[in-house]
Amino acid sequence: MENNRAKKMYDYHVWANQKVIQHLKQLPDRIYNEIVNSVFSSISDVLIHLYATDITWLETMKGSSFHDTVREVERRKSEATRASIDELEVFYDALSKEFYSFFAEKQDPERIIITEHPQYGRSEFILADLIHHVVNHGTYHRGNVTAMLHQQGERGVPTDYVYFLFEC
Repeated sequence: MENNRAKKMYDYHVWANQKVIQHLKQLPDRIYNEIVNSVFSSISDVLIHLYATDITWLETMKGSSFHDTVREVERRKSEATRASIDELEVFYDALSKEFYSFFAEKQDPERIIITEHPQYGRSEFILADLIHHVVNHGTYHRGNVTAMLHQQGERGVPTDYVYFLFEC
C-alpha cells in the first residue's frame, strides 16, 4: 500500500496524534485528566475514545467479526483507561505499527471490506474510504482536545493537514 493517498492520510493521522500527545506532555499533569464541561469529561477520555475507535476500524479492515472486534477493543481500552499520557503514547505507537504492518501486506486500497453489524446489518466499504474515515474521525476529536485545552486556559497545537504537508 506504499505511495497512495490513503496511506499518506494515515501518515498524517499518526503525525497529528503525536503532535497532540507531545503538546500534552509539556503541560501540567492535571490538564490530561481534569474534568471539563464538554463533549467528553476529560482530554484523556477523548484520546482513549480515539484509540479504541482506531482499533475498531483496524479490526474491521482485517476482517475480524463484530464480536471479536468488540472483545479486542474492550480488552485494549481497559488497558488504556488508567494510563498516563506517557503510557498512552506507547499504546498509540504500537497501534500505528499494527496499521503499518497491515498496509505493508500490499493491501489494495480499492479492496472491498465486508462487515456484519448487529444493528446496521451487512455493509461493504472500500478500504481507502475506511482509512479516510479513521483520519477524519481523528481530526474531529483532536479539535475536541483543542477546545478542551482552551477551556482550561491552555493553547492547542496546530495539526491541520497543511502543516503536515509543510513538514514532509
